[in-house]
Amino acid sequence: MYKKRITWLLLFAACFANISALANPDNAPSEKSVIKGKVIEKDSNTPMEYANISIYNSADSTLVTGGITNPEGEFTIEKINNGTYYVEANFIGFNKTRINNIKVTNDKKAIDLGTIPLEASHQELGSVEVVAEKPRLEYKVDKKVINVDQDINAAGGTAVDVLENTPSVQVDIEGNVTLRGSSSFTVFIDGRPSALSGSDALQQIPASALENIEIITNPSAKYDPDGMAGIINLVTKKNALTGFDGILNVSGSTNESRSLDFTVNHKNEKRQFTFGFDTSDRISNGEHHSTRETFYTDSTEYMNSDGDREFNRHGYRFKGGVDLYLTDKTTLGFNANVGTFNFDSKSDVHDYYKTEYLDNSPFTEKYTLETEDADRNNNFVDASVNFLHKYSEDGTHKLEGMFYFRDRNGDDVEYQSEVIADENYNPSDVYDLRVRTTEGEDSQDYRAKLDYTRPLGETGKLEAGFQSTMRRETQDYIFEDYDTETQDWINNADYTSSMDFKRDIHALYTTYSNKFNKLEMMAGLRGEYTNRETKHQGTDAETYTLNRFDFFPSVHASYEVLEGTQLMASYSRRIDRPRGRDLDPFETFMNQTTIRKGNPELKPAYTNSYDMSVMKRFGGSFVSLDAFHRKTKDVNDRITEVLDDGTYLLTSANVGDNKSTGGELMLNLNLAKWLLVNTSISVYQYELQAEVLGEYVSRSSLNKDGRMNATFKFSQSARLQIDGNYRGPSVSAQGDRDGSFYSNISYRQELMNRKLTATLSMQDIFGSGGWQGTNSGTNFNSTFKFKHEPRVVQLTLSFKLNNYKTENGRNGGDGTNEMEFDGGAY
Repeated sequence: MYKKRITWLLLFAACFANISALANPDNAPSEKSVIKGKVIEKDSNTPMEYANISIYNSADSTLVTGGITNPEGEFTIEKINNGTYYVEANFIGFNKTRINNIKVTNDKKAIDLGTIPLEASHQELGSVEVVAEKPRLEYKVDKKVINVDQDINAAGGTAVDVLENTPSVQVDIEGNVTLRGSSSFTVFIDGRPSALSGSDALQQIPASALENIEIITNPSAKYDPDGMAGIINLVTKKNALTGFDGILNVSGSTNESRSLDFTVNHKNEKRQFTFGFDTSDRISNGEHHSTRETFYTDSTEYMNSDGDREFNRHGYRFKGGVDLYLTDKTTLGFNANVGTFNFDSKSDVHDYYKTEYLDNSPFTEKYTLETEDADRNNNFVDASVNFLHKYSEDGTHKLEGMFYFRDRNGDDVEYQSEVIADENYNPSDVYDLRVRTTEGEDSQDYRAKLDYTRPLGETGKLEAGFQSTMRRETQDYIFEDYDTETQDWINNADYTSSMDFKRDIHALYTTYSNKFNKLEMMAGLRGEYTNRETKHQGTDAETYTLNRFDFFPSVHASYEVLEGTQLMASYSRRIDRPRGRDLDPFETFMNQTTIRKGNPELKPAYTNSYDMSVMKRFGGSFVSLDAFHRKTKDVNDRITEVLDDGTYLLTSANVGDNKSTGGELMLNLNLAKWLLVNTSISVYQYELQAEVLGEYVSRSSLNKDGRMNATFKFSQSARLQIDGNYRGPSVSAQGDRDGSFYSNISYRQELMNRKLTATLSMQDIFGSGGWQGTNSGTNFNSTFKFKHEPRVVQLTLSFKLNNYKTENGRNGGDGTNEMEFDGGAY
């Protein structure tokens, strides 16, 4: 019976094939006819992403169809009619390559053109119409890629300005960045750790120096597990042309912010030199208002504060590098950065204090004028040596090595004074407070790593590596009172201290990936040994240590459900390690009513992160839906406690566990040739189970974030962009934060045959930007509100030297861009 069924099936298939052949003559479409190949740069043999592939009819040279290459330089164009064609591969700044006499027949349905090399052109290009333009947001198997050039609202700004309109990322009015609601993330620059950390690193790098930004919420075991929310990797611009070229950017705004940066490059077949410089002075003005109620057994104290604040981030950086192409398969690279990043703030505040007594005694009140003037400077230098050797022509079998060093030092000097005033805030000559604090930091980081990659079979790949990171840090804190008699600053030993911090981390990892038809998978395991030591050099010389071994598994999978529809899932385990200052047990002065104290018993927080997403492409548009669940154990949170004398003590503690569960919908819609809309909506349930100062706390909130970016293309050289950003309310262990909304608008015009680009923008066009919220405990309530200066207008000019073109995210053969997930692009 079984054999009869097989026979009938074979006969039915044969009949169907004959009918199809009769209905499909030689000039009819063949659904399985494909033309594929791979485009590489001739000089460096690196794959070329976004190269244009055009297929022409040989008889009349009419354009039949086309496409672009993926990150591996590969292309596959399907459903080609039977006939004779020629194919042209092209990229801006490169000579066009043509392959003739390509015949598609029923007997030859799959045509592999092999490797197509493109050679850099040295001729001046005329007006060129770009066939395929990079989208602002690309969605890949393990990351989201934000192409900075497509975000004209970020022109003249920093990496933070780019992230303001990026899915999964939130930015507050002061430029502080969170990734899916968490400030615990790691910042890399071209796959290497930044000299600064967190939002400071993102504020330092100008947007004009960036090719793209990679948001990696679930990194594989190959990468550092630090940061509960994942990794933000800044990929800087590199050049693909031989010869000399460069780019210059300058900007200025109505609030007197300004910036300048340039990069020059020289490349030939044996070496590439890069040198650059950037400097900036970015000002942010705003208004501050806060209230506080403190409850005692016999009275209640009230405080109101109103005033203006000014933030100024400024600094400079020199950068340089050289890549030596020792052989066709071996590259040696050197990179270095040196500079300073400063943060100044100044506030003038009117304070009102009032105390009411429960026994109906007369209340007391006080008016003061408070001034804070802070200057934080960071001097840094970092350098790296990178080595790449390819055992195979395509680079799938390779050995990579890196040694990285950075040194950072600086002082945070702050002057605080509070003068007694009358009810109209006219100052007297009586000081209620006059102090100076100096917080110094000196740190060194060393990192050495070795990565080996080997293909297994046709689609498999094995990666293994070793990494050691060592950190040495010294922090000094000096507190001084002003002596009016001697008119000199006098050291106060009660608030003066010093701390040494040391942490060594040694890691081994391995990952295996393979592709089974439409299913692509990667699994990995990372093991880390951590040795941490914190030693206070003041009156308490006790040394606090931590020694532990941890495992960090990761799994990634991608499956093509239908043509143009991709299903992805991933899991990784992450860690949030306390910083040195969070561990220092000594009390430091913040203001007259508040002190801060570290907690040497702080443990790392561990996160299990799960992601699942589906994406559907249609034409030049796509829609995607992410679902995520993140659960963190031993959450590290800031705790406020009121001491018996009314002083507010800020410290850190492992308060308990939290979890976030939700989804994110993203739409990238090419509604017309002149209109592109990119929007995302994120909704997730946040739950916190904690113990705060001996009391059980259970808090939750439904967090909602949304953003939209609309680009109107008037021509190939002129466009207008409008974006809107909404961040919904949220909760913490002791507080609530209200929602906020702001919007920006920008216009970009390209001039002088696209060598000069001018961008005019206005930030917060409706004046709605700001943030506010509340904090509360058993014996206090407080509110806070900050509103920044709206409608700041900025002009940015960008000039390209010698037809400067970038590599679209490729690493130029130096092996330093580590954030690739091979085979994971669509």
